[in-house]
Amino acid sequence: MKCVIGLVLLGLFCNNAVRADDTAKAGTDGASQSGRIVNGVGTYITDHKYALSLRFDNQFFCGASIITASHALTAGHCVFPYRNTPSRVTVYGGSTMSNVGGTLIQAVRIAVHPSYNPNAFPGTSDYDAAVVTVTANGFSGRRNMAPIPLQTAEVSAGTRCHVVGWGSTNYNGPAPTNDLRYANMDVVSQQTCARAWASFPAQSVTSNMICAKYSNGVDTCKGDSGGALVCGGRLSGIISFTNPTCNSAWPAGFAKIVAPTIRSFIRGIAGV
Repeated sequence: MKCVIGLVLLGLFCNNAVRADDTAKAGTDGASQSGRIVNGVGTYITDHKYALSLRFDNQFFCGASIITASHALTAGHCVFPYRNTPSRVTVYGGSTMSNVGGTLIQAVRIAVHPSYNPNAFPGTSDYDAAVVTVTANGFSGRRNMAPIPLQTAEVSAGTRCHVVGWGSTNYNGPAPTNDLRYANMDVVSQQTCARAWASFPAQSVTSNMICAKYSNGVDTCKGDSGGALVCGGRLSGIISFTNPTCNSAWPAGFAKIVAPTIRSFIRGIAGV
């Protein structure tokens, strides 16, 4: 996976990436990982207890969401390089702040969707989903940590949803941000999303994806990858990719929770 200034594959914060060969190389011709929410507002973990940050060797690289007492959901591109080294991956949650007041929990297993393609660069692969398993009931009883229910039905175009994360507030900004950020986004149809991305043919838009967009330059960005698109209080998408400069020019793309192959993968690993 390569880190470039082109299409922003919203995840690994490249300045902190530990394995440069697996993460990204600066350029202008492809997809890279993304950062913190652009033009969002500050929010509190008490309103988003499912929100987590992922760390490799204690370096922030992506977001994630608690879905059971022992499992978190994230993007496949975030954890594929680390799938065989879960002992070096931790999740951090329970605090509005990115590095103070929360709880660090050890990962014990990383499962990436079997159809995820790590060689999809410069686009983002379809099936961009992964489950991180922590120690048994590792999230249970923790302050400000709780699962979010999964979406059970298709989300129609025009639905108002939201995203949260500690990613960059502009393309050149650092991640994580000090505090959790929040932004509204409206679901757009697959046809609208595909037309918007037609000028970047390396990025396909499939039935396994859901797209969302908002005005005023609101967007996801570097470091937000793996975080949640929440619609009606349910986890509806996994932050996957966005446009080159995180300025909402094109809809952001998310792995769709209710897509049958993604839903069955989650159920098979996490039991929900």
